[in-house]
Amino acid sequence: MRPPRHLSLSLSLALGLASPLALAQGAPAAPAAPKAAPAPANAAPQKAAAGSPRGQSAGAAQPARQRAARARKPKPKDAQADLTGRPVATFPGFRMLPTGGSRVFVQIHGGKVDVAESKAAGRLVYRMKGAGAIQTNRFPLVTSFFATPVTQVQLVDQGNDLDMVIELRAQADATYRVIETDQGMVLQVDFPAFIPAQSAAAQSGETRQRAVRRTISRESEQGDGSSDEL
Repeated sequence: MRPPRHLSLSLSLALGLASPLALAQGAPAAPAAPKAAPAPANAAPQKAAAGSPRGQSAGAAQPARQRAARARKPKPKDAQADLTGRPVATFPGFRMLPTGGSRVFVQIHGGKVDVAESKAAGRLVYRMKGAGAIQTNRFPLVTSFFATPVTQVQLVDQGNDLDMVIELRAQADATYRVIETDQGMVLQVDFPAFIPAQSAAAQSGETRQRAVRRTISRESEQGDGSSDEL
């Protein structure tokens, strides 16, 4: 007796599905990938390679940090910090006077100081005891383009004192005086009218020409008188 047809199909399908399952169960399992060993606790961190992008960015950031550190460095304080409690020269200056002379002056704030004058060839120095000046007031003041014997004025530190140095192009009789003010004092140095060498030579030539003309005129008058007598 033959089994029914539908029973044969069911058995064939069951056997077909069981074969791959049996093969899968009987095959050995694939070995698992080995796990990395844990790093020791005291291991040093690895440094990035020099050619890696991380190393390049670190190298590029280092100059920027150095520039920032230099920018944060405190700048040296001005000399004004050392002048606390001292009279300070705040305004050295020069001016021409209506009389044709000239004047050099300096203002002292914070008190009155003693002044000592010293003379040398082509130079006058006025030392102000205990005074000081900031850097911007110690630059030279050039006056050579004026009609004055003064060519330059400069304040120069001398320890705890301050010198006003006046350079001269010609010898001149200068007079100085100290004027007290509400803020301190003013030192003034006056010079007489100055005639440059070229102008002096021209005036001397004109004087000689006038003297020659007077002599010729007198000789002519004397000659006319003698002819009348004849």
